[in-house]
Amino acid sequence: MLSSEHTGQPRKYRHMLFTREKSYDRFDILAAAEKARSKGRRRKAIVEYRKVLEIDPDDHVIHGKVAPLLAERKRLDEAWSSFVAAGEGYHRNGYINQAVSIYIQAARYLPRKLEVWETIARLQEERELPADGVKALLSGCHYFRRRDQRPEAIHLLRLACKIQPWHFEATYILAKVLAKGGEKGEALQLLHGLAERVQGRNLRRARAALFRMSPSLGAAWRWLRAAIAAREIPIPRTTSWGGLGIGRVKRGRPARLICLTIALLGAILVGVPWVPFGFDIGPDMVSFLLGGSGLVVFGLTSFLFFSRRRERRGAALSP
Repeated sequence: MLSSEHTGQPRKYRHMLFTREKSYDRFDILAAAEKARSKGRRRKAIVEYRKVLEIDPDDHVIHGKVAPLLAERKRLDEAWSSFVAAGEGYHRNGYINQAVSIYIQAARYLPRKLEVWETIARLQEERELPADGVKALLSGCHYFRRRDQRPEAIHLLRLACKIQPWHFEATYILAKVLAKGGEKGEALQLLHGLAERVQGRNLRRARAALFRMSPSLGAAWRWLRAAIAAREIPIPRTTSWGGLGIGRVKRGRPARLICLTIALLGAILVGVPWVPFGFDIGPDMVSFLLGGSGLVVFGLTSFLFFSRRRERRGAALSP
């Protein structure tokens, strides 16, 4: 074989004679990527999209297409980088709706990524839709239910309360999570604040939570009064409404009334030793106190059980 000295041509020039640099055809590459994606060949589609991103790394449209494919291949860090690039690109160009859609898509693959829910809430505020931002944060906090994830849930709930102060669901769930974390004082403050601002069923829920966190006869009475005001303890009255829906409500009335009667009887037994009619508080009265307390707890617990079962049935029957 003749060397370069014998041919008179440098080696690099001879290499250029037999090789040709591949041309970049964006249209053909994207067509191949779409074809691979439609056939479920995610790896091939990712390779083709990467060719475009090597030439134009800031192409947010391509980042939006490759991000879900990377997430489905469990390459979550790369997928999140592409989701961010796509979302920021749409946002930078003024397409906030598309940016929100990108991050909502990211939330399906990365539900435990705190930044996903924060970004969705921020963009919804920019769209002047704070209620949607709070809804997204409430959805996100459900993915942080473990004990070690409690700080993340509290962070999202506090952010929701900042967007819409005294939003009932956000404040109510925040109080429950704080109580589980040992911050009972702040939880009680939040529930007392809710009780001053809401009416109806939400007032009953706040009073019930207050009773569970700090049980007392006064808290039980306020809970009972709120339930009566919300007509969850029905008062007989004439109505022109009929049909199956009213029948379902009436079926739950006797059980709840019996439970409240038991609780009232227990409260009377507890109060007997304190009535100034010559009763001595001694060993003989211990049975009154224990029996009455047990009846109060049993009656109120049973009432809460039947009320919640009614709520679940109502939610299942509502369209």
